[in-house]
Amino acid sequence: MTIATPRERLIRRLFDMTDDQIITLEAYADALGSDQLPSDYDPEHDPLVGLLSGPPDLSTRAKEILREEFGVRKKD
Repeated sequence: MTIATPRERLIRRLFDMTDDQIITLEAYADALGSDQLPSDYDPEHDPLVGLLSGPPDLSTRAKEILREEFGVRKKD
């Protein structure tokens, strides 16, 4: 039994995709090879926008922020 490479697995999946899915995949592939945003870039449809946004101390204050959001007071 041979183990398929990621390339081989992706090629197999292409045959099950619709033309619209192929067009979307092609756009992602084009973006991967470029350091610039495409001319039709829309931040409203970018799933990564906002993923890493937050206050600078977000990671160090995560528990405190969650407690504040859920109304749980810190024990003194």
